[in-house]
Amino acid sequence: MDSAHRDHLLNALWIAEERGDATIEALRACARKPVADTDVLYLADEGLVEAEGASLQLTAAGLAMAQALIRRYRLSESLLHIVYGMDAERASALGCELEHDLRPEMTDALCTFLGHPSRCPHDHPIPSGPCCSLHLTTVASPVIPLTELDPGERGRVVYLHPRNHERLHRLSSLGINPNVVLTVHQRLPAWVVRFEGTELAFDRDVAADIYVARVNGG
Repeated sequence: MDSAHRDHLLNALWIAEERGDATIEALRACARKPVADTDVLYLADEGLVEAEGASLQLTAAGLAMAQALIRRYRLSESLLHIVYGMDAERASALGCELEHDLRPEMTDALCTFLGHPSRCPHDHPIPSGPCCSLHLTTVASPVIPLTELDPGERGRVVYLHPRNHERLHRLSSLGINPNVVLTVHQRLPAWVVRFEGTELAFDRDVAADIYVARVNGG
């Protein structure tokens, strides 16, 4: 079973439990796609669901995964409905696709951007996240100057914003282009970065012209 289908089943089972009818038939009724008996066996083998006769129940692991999925799904459809003006049904269909691509930090940023909504366009509850309890009101930009990284951190180049064309050409000729992952080796007395077997040193003002997105594990 691929991860998208697994996520779809967990979503559907969460909704079935939310309605107070966590059975195999209720799961099939809540799912957008056909549900086979082997699908339920797979979830049980993975430790995500406990089955007793026709009754199903999410395990602690399944509950945590389903809650995160539902949160991403309902925030996605809220974004499409509130910001882009889509009708609730269209937003729901597209939100189901968007949820698979949202990382945890992106989910919290989206929640903060929307003002921590508690209900989706269909008036279903949206599980809260860390950003809700902290009452965050601003979203940190995922794109930052290279100068904000510390030694040992890594950043994927998003774009270059030099003060003159000559500097842009120089950086490009050195191999610093979008999608290249830079590792900061040192900051003083000069900026030293490593990438693809190359080590380069340049002044701080040059580093400030390189905009990156932090790479997980950096």
